[in-house]
Amino acid sequence: MSAPTLIVAGLRASGSGYPNAEQTLLQLQAHDVARLRDLGKPLPPQLHLWKLRGLSPLRQLWTLARLGLGNLLSLLRVLLAARGRAVPVYVPYPSLFFMWLASWLPARLRPRCIVDAYISIWDSMFRDRARGGDSAASRRVRRIEARALRAAAVVLVDTEANRQAMIDDFGLDPQRVRSLPLAIDSDAFLAIDDAAARGDGPLRVLFVGTLIPLHGVPAIVDAVRRLSADPAQRGRFAFRFVGDGQLGPALEAFIAEQAAAGGDGARIDWVRDWQPLSALAQEIAAADICLGVFGGDGKAARVLPFKLYMYLAAGRAVVSQAKSSLPQGAPPPPLIAVASADGAELARALAALADDPARRVALGRQAREYFHAHLAPARLMALWRGLLAP
Repeated sequence: MSAPTLIVAGLRASGSGYPNAEQTLLQLQAHDVARLRDLGKPLPPQLHLWKLRGLSPLRQLWTLARLGLGNLLSLLRVLLAARGRAVPVYVPYPSLFFMWLASWLPARLRPRCIVDAYISIWDSMFRDRARGGDSAASRRVRRIEARALRAAAVVLVDTEANRQAMIDDFGLDPQRVRSLPLAIDSDAFLAIDDAAARGDGPLRVLFVGTLIPLHGVPAIVDAVRRLSADPAQRGRFAFRFVGDGQLGPALEAFIAEQAAAGGDGARIDWVRDWQPLSALAQEIAAADICLGVFGGDGKAARVLPFKLYMYLAAGRAVVSQAKSSLPQGAPPPPLIAVASADGAELARALAALADDPARRVALGRQAREYFHAHLAPARLMALWRGLLAP
């Protein structure tokens, strides 16, 4: 039986910061799940919608006009190709613009759209960054996004907590909202050798990600400070940060403080420029322990970020906060869970792993097994087959 046709619509996010759409399309073809007809277009990698509020009014208007016109042209092409609701349509993130335009069509003429909501535009622009959460602009964007998502046949999100948030925030039909694993290019991480119990040199602890409150950088800095000040732990750890963001100045000041203090505390390296996937794979391969998120409640507790997919696929021991969420049907992953913003507990967890190399190796082995069973492309494509079934 041949794979069904799937139309791809709208202007979609691209680049290393948003790999989900690109990898979903590649895997749908590689696993012979669908024959794609691409009537959309990738956006420039540097375009991030949550940054629109920081642009000048003229730049905002120009960007929104481009998005509106591009999605309108895509919708017209889709209407000619979809034959009503006969051929399903995949609308990658950010689906808001395409679906808002489609929402004005009568339901009988509207294509059957499978929409990648991924991260709420309203949540990212307002609530996530605590900027005017009840302002007129916030209410307007929220209404627009609600209308757009209600026009979808299926709304896809990444975790069960995000599923419930979408239902609550936008009044969506629960039967139409599904949580699926994210799509990543896992080959480079699965190719990494299994972790070994090293007995020489400091333990290498890696943080990858944007330096924002969601990732809990203050808790990590507090843990490093505690380990550096503990005579029993001095010289046992080498911390490496990869990424930058709004908390970059705080990390820079802490590194300068540690350097000025001298002594034999934890070594700290910082790669500020974002790295390509191949470089991230090398960073993770060189690590003994990988750090997840420590941002507490809110969005940090609703996500399973891309970097945890990478850590698990690479077979590395992971330490992250206990409050988290997962795709439907996925059990808790094999990682060391700590209180979200407790640097003292994080420091104790790292010291315990330093004392128990066999446990680090076992956690790494279990992590890779977990990835294969619950997050790997084969699992995601099995779920997509269900979505595309008649």
